[in-house]
Amino acid sequence: MKINCLPEIKSVVIICFTLLTSSNGITQNLEKCSYRSSTFQIPLQRTLNVSGINNDLYFQLTTIEAPNNFDNSGELSRIKNTLPSKIYSSTVERSANIAEKPIVLTNFEGNQFHGHVPNDNHLAVSNGNKIISVTNSIIYFYENDSQIHEPVSLDTFGASIVHPHGKYDPRVIYDPVKDRFILVFLNGFTDQTSFIYVAFSKSNDPLGDWNIYTLPGNPNSDSSWTDFPMISLSSDELFLTVNLLKNMGPGDTWKTTFKQTIIWQINLNDGYNGNQLTSRLWDSIHFNGKNLRNICPVSAAIGNPATNMYLLSNMNFSVQTDTFFLLEITGKLDNAATQLKMKYLKSDKPYGVAPSADMPFNRLLETNDARILDAFIVNNTIHFVGNTIDFNNNKATLYHGRVKNTNLNPTITLKTLNHPYLEFGYPNIEYTGNGTTDEAIILVNHSCDTVNPGVSAFFYKDNEWSDNTIVKKGETTVTVQTGKTQRWGDYTGLQRKYNENGTVWGSGYYGKFISPTQRYNSTWICQLKSPSYTFIRQESLLKNTIRSYPNPSDDIIKIEFFNDKLQEYSFTLFNSEGKLIKLLRKDFVKPGKQQITLFIKDLPKGSYFVAISNSSGLLEKHIIVKN
Repeated sequence: MKINCLPEIKSVVIICFTLLTSSNGITQNLEKCSYRSSTFQIPLQRTLNVSGINNDLYFQLTTIEAPNNFDNSGELSRIKNTLPSKIYSSTVERSANIAEKPIVLTNFEGNQFHGHVPNDNHLAVSNGNKIISVTNSIIYFYENDSQIHEPVSLDTFGASIVHPHGKYDPRVIYDPVKDRFILVFLNGFTDQTSFIYVAFSKSNDPLGDWNIYTLPGNPNSDSSWTDFPMISLSSDELFLTVNLLKNMGPGDTWKTTFKQTIIWQINLNDGYNGNQLTSRLWDSIHFNGKNLRNICPVSAAIGNPATNMYLLSNMNFSVQTDTFFLLEITGKLDNAATQLKMKYLKSDKPYGVAPSADMPFNRLLETNDARILDAFIVNNTIHFVGNTIDFNNNKATLYHGRVKNTNLNPTITLKTLNHPYLEFGYPNIEYTGNGTTDEAIILVNHSCDTVNPGVSAFFYKDNEWSDNTIVKKGETTVTVQTGKTQRWGDYTGLQRKYNENGTVWGSGYYGKFISPTQRYNSTWICQLKSPSYTFIRQESLLKNTIRSYPNPSDDIIKIEFFNDKLQEYSFTLFNSEGKLIKLLRKDFVKPGKQQITLFIKDLPKGSYFVAISNSSGLLEKHIIVKN
C-alpha cells in the first residue's frame, strides 16, 4: 500500500501513573496509562480555487443501514436493549431556571440537498461574516444568510487527488487569530482506501485558494481505517482526533469494529503556507490496559488559545457511570519535552447511553452513545456536552459538564438537562461571554412522540440553565431509511462569532416535508444571541441612532430610532417623577428606521420620559421637554 506521508522511524512509548480520584476524595490506588508518539511529514497534494468550481454533479453513494441489523447487532445495541422503559407520564423535576432564553436573530434553511444519512451538520463563521456550512457530503458558502457560491460536493473538492472513494464526516473550523478556515473530511471505509483530507484556506475568503493535504487513514499499516474526526486549535497547531476501526465484515458497523482513538497534532503555518506538513501522531492511548474511546479536543473559548491542548474522554458505552478522563498535550509537536498527561476523574452525577429518541408515528431517532461531543475552556474551566439517558424518565437527553481547576486538582460537575416531554440529541456548546463571565449557548436537536424533529437552544449562566427555546419546528417525521429507526446525527455545528460577544452561529437537524412520500432530514442554520448581550447591543444601537426634534417643543415632537428585526415594542409616557401617564402603543414594529410622533400641546410644561422597550427589556428612557 502506498501511503502519502513519510513517517519518522522512531517512536516513543510512555508509561505514566495517575491517582485514582473519587467523589469522596483521593484513594491510594495507582492506575497505569500509556501512549506512543511518532512524527510524520505530509506533502502538499494540491492547491484548489473554489470560485473556479462549476457544474458539480453532487454525486453521492449512500449505504442505507438495514434497521434490523442496525438495532439488534453489536455491543451498543445490546446495551440499549437493556435500558429501562421510558416513563411518559412522569413529572420531571427541573432546577431553577434563569429568566431569559437565548435570542434567535437569524433563521434559514441550509444545505438543501436532503436525505443524506446522517446529516453530520457542522459550521464555521469568520469575523467577516463568511460562513462555511457542511453536511454529508456538500459544502455551502454564505455571507450572513445569503448564499455566495454554488454548493461544492466533498467529491469535487477532493477530486484532483486520486482517492476515488466515498467522502464523508466533514468538519470545519475558523481560526480567528490567522483569519483562515480549515476543512477536514474522510475518504474510504477500508484500510486500503482510508485517508483524511485536511484543507487550509490561504486567505479569509472561503471561495479563494485552499492548500489540500491527505493524512493516512491507516497510519500504523495494521488493517485500520479512520472514522469520526473532531478538531480544535491551539495557538499554533491543529488537533485532530479520529477513531481507528478494523475492516468491517458482514453485519459489522462502526460500533462493533472499534480499535482505538488517536490524536494528530499538525503545524498550522505549514498548512496555511502550503509547505510540507509537519505532524505528530499520538496513538496506543491506554488507561489501565484499555484504549480510550472518542477523545474530544477542547476549544479556546475566546479565540486566543494556549500552546497546550486539553482533551476529554469518557466511558461512552456505559449504562450508568461517572467516569471521565482529562488529557493534556503539554506543548508544541516539535518540543522534545511535550508529553501527554492523563487524569482519571469522577463526576458528581452519573450519565449513560441514551435510548433512541421518539418521533411521531412510532418512529425513532438513533442517539449512538454517550461520548463527549463538544467542549471549550475558559478561566481554567472546561465546559462540555454529550448525549445521555435522563434517569428520571429514561428518555434521551443531554448532559452539560464542567471540569474546574484543570491545571491543579480538577473536579467534574454534571447537569442533565431535561424537559417534560421533549427528547434531545447531539448537543454542541459555545462560549458567549467576554472572557470573565460564565455563560454559554447550547444547540441541540429535539424530538418526541408528539413533536417532529427540530432544533432547540439553551442558555447557561452562573450555574443556572434556561428552558429551551425552539429555533426550528420540525415539519414532519423523517423517513429517509426503511424501517422504524432513522439516523439523527452524528453531530451539530455551533461556533462563536469571535469579534462579537454573545453571538454564535449554528446548524442542526429538522424534519422537512416535501411530499407524503418524501419526509427528509434537512439542515437549519441559525444565528443566536446571549440575552446578556442582546439588551446591551440594542440599547447601544438605539442610543447611537435615536434623535428627537424639535425638542424642547410646545406642540409636536418626533422621535426616530432604528429597529433591526420584526418584534413587539411598547411605548409608554411617564412624568419627571416616574408616574405613568399613558401607554402610548404596544405593537409589532417592522425592521428599519422608525418614527414616533407625539402631540404634546395639551401636556403641562415640564420634562417627560418616553420609555421604549421590547422583548429584551427596557431599551431607552428618552427625555422630552414641553415648553
